[in-house]
Formats: sequence, structure tokens, C-alpha cells
Amino acid sequence: MYIEFVIADNFLLTYLAGSAATRMCHNRVKLWRLLVAAIVGTTVAVFYPFIDGILVSLAVKLMLWVVLSFIMFFKTPRALVAAVMFLGCTFAFGGACYAVMLCLCGGKNVEAFVMRYPICLVLLCGLIAYMAVRYCIKRMRVPMSRAPYEYGTEVSVFDTTLKFAAFLDTGNCVFDARSGLPVVITDIDRFTEKLDGTAAVKFAKTLPKLRTMTARTPAGETVIYLVEPTAITVYSDRHGHKINAMVGLVGGQGKRFSDLHEMLLNPTAMTEGV
Repeated sequence: MYIEFVIADNFLLTYLAGSAATRMCHNRVKLWRLLVAAIVGTTVAVFYPFIDGILVSLAVKLMLWVVLSFIMFFKTPRALVAAVMFLGCTFAFGGACYAVMLCLCGGKNVEAFVMRYPICLVLLCGLIAYMAVRYCIKRMRVPMSRAPYEYGTEVSVFDTTLKFAAFLDTGNCVFDARSGLPVVITDIDRFTEKLDGTAAVKFAKTLPKLRTMTARTPAGETVIYLVEPTAITVYSDRHGHKINAMVGLVGGQGKRFSDLHEMLLNPTAMTEGV
């Protein structure tokens, strides 16, 4: 029973730890590398009971880690980081399996555990840990990819300050032809709902006098009302930066922007101001 347990346990956990480490480094998973590493690791693990001495056992395991890392990550991006990740995932998955054994078997040896519970129960724990790691990586990638492009934005206009959740849109190439300033864009309904009573009255009086421009988009031509703000401040983390830009209001079809991205920043304005 020990041999079967070692083969199944080491093969699956080596494969899962290598796959998780590869994904953490945003590298492409190569199946043949993982399979070869799992076979080598499992073959060596079969002979662990015949190794005498803690130091010798530790040396063998360190050498095995180096060999497996070489097989899986040689000539891949961030190979050293992936090797360290692989070691961490091995501890995490192995610790998860040991936690199951400790809870169900009271800390007794492997043979006693295997006699009472099927091997798949322990392997299932490693698989759950792997799926949890994959889920966390997947959830973290979106915020990480969005983080450099999301800003809190304050627009001072009509003697009040309006706050927007803004997104740095690299496709926003709109400029005011008269002033030459880049334009940050929001929809007119979202803009007006942020105005207080006094500011709303001032905006209503100013609206007929606002200049307009036409911007071409894949959906067709869009009329944009141009508002000259007193100031625009964008915030990355807690740091505020002034930018020089016009505010463009798109109207005609209700709210066009979500609560997550209420305004589209112009990259030219950000380059000059941040």
C-alpha cells in the first residue's frame, strides 16, 4: 500500500505544484515537462524509506528540487522565480494533505491512514488546494491589469467639486480644436446628477452657450458638449496630480458609463500632468 500511495501522491502533487508555479509566473504550461518532472520526482520518492539520516534526506530533496525545476522551467521566462514558486506550492499542497491526515488519523503514520481511508481522499485535498490557487491567480490578474489605468478623479466646475471613477482609455484621442487641449469624457446624465442645486442651475444657464464638437467612433458620429473646468485632479493611490484638459459630455441616450468607469481619461492629458 505504501508504494501505491507514494506513486499516486507524489505524481499528482508534483504535477499540480509545477502547473500552479508556471501559471503564477504567467508562463505557458507545457504538459510534457510537467509529466517528466512528475515521473522523476515519483521515482526518487519511492526510495525515500531507504535513505538514512536527516541531512542526507534533506540533501537528496534539495537536489531533487533543483532537477525538477530544471526540467520544468529551463529556458522559460522567470525560471528562478518559478522554481521558488514551485517549492512554495509543494509545501502548500503537501501541508494540505498532511492536514487531512492529521484531522482524520490523529497524526498516525501513513500506513495506518491508508488502511482506513482511500488514497483519493488525500489527493483530493491537494487538488482542492490547486484549484484554490488557480482561482486566486485568475481573480488577481484582472485588478493587476486594470490597476495602472484606474484613477479617482475630481473635477472642479460651477463652484463645486465632482468626483468620478475614471479609466485611462488609450483609445481616447479626442482634442478640442479651439484650445488644443485633450478631452476627458463622461455622459451628461452622470455629470448632472453629481451637481448640487446651485451648480445645477448654473449648468442649466450655461448649457445653451457650450461649444460642441463631433467625434467619430466605431459606432458612428457623437456630439460632445465641451465644459471648461476650473481644475481636474486625478488620484493614483493617494497621490493627486493636476491635469489640463476639457470635460466632454456625451448625451442623447441616457447614462453611457458604468459605476466602475464613470469617465474616460485622455492619455495625452495624463502624460503631461502626471
